[in-house]
Amino acid sequence: MKPIINLPVEHYLDLIRDNKPFSFSRFGDGEALCMQLAPHWLKENCDGSKFLPEIAEPMKQIFVNQHDYYHCLLDCSFDLNGNVFRDFLETTCPDMDFYNGEIWQHLSFDGRILELIELLNEHKFCLIGGEHLKNFQHMKGLDFMGFIEIPSKDSFLVIDRIQELVLSAVESGYDFFGICAGYTTKILIDRLFPIIGDKVFLVDFGSAFDPFCGRLSRDGMRAAGKHKFQPFTNFSL
Repeated sequence: MKPIINLPVEHYLDLIRDNKPFSFSRFGDGEALCMQLAPHWLKENCDGSKFLPEIAEPMKQIFVNQHDYYHCLLDCSFDLNGNVFRDFLETTCPDMDFYNGEIWQHLSFDGRILELIELLNEHKFCLIGGEHLKNFQHMKGLDFMGFIEIPSKDSFLVIDRIQELVLSAVESGYDFFGICAGYTTKILIDRLFPIIGDKVFLVDFGSAFDPFCGRLSRDGMRAAGKHKFQPFTNFSL
């Protein structure tokens, strides 16, 4: 397995600014575990959703396909059963490039989220996620946001419908999709990339937008408190 490539967030911001579509997907310990059918992961995910065994093969297929986009690893990617995941990558895709997947969280915690908002205004932006993420429309400086609401849990069960809605939105002129759908995000991006990856942005933002929408979904967000994120949104946290 190659060393992780640590591109700065400015690299991606410049691509957005220059209207050079890219796809970006993040993989952490949850994705690694679900591919392994790890018994201790069959109970419940960190968002309260139940593990769906049918996710395992489509998730593995992502690394078999090796489509030409940014496959990114999180700091926790090898925390649980890490050796098994590393062995899988070295066997399945030893020459595949992997990138640092923490850049959007760092952008948020560094108080730079409005830099992204400014660039989203140059595109027809659609956010895909659970009901709470509709509140992202209240971000300061954001001119417009389309929204595709999906189930907050187990959205993989309706992935075909989500894909249909994305393709319909592309026909309507949307060219930037921020996807915050847990495991479904990774599989959805890999399915969509060969179809529209050269025309639109498909970006996995993970939980980076949660604190601006009233949900402190990660330990670091809870430690920072709502007051850290309130200056960037008109939504009352």
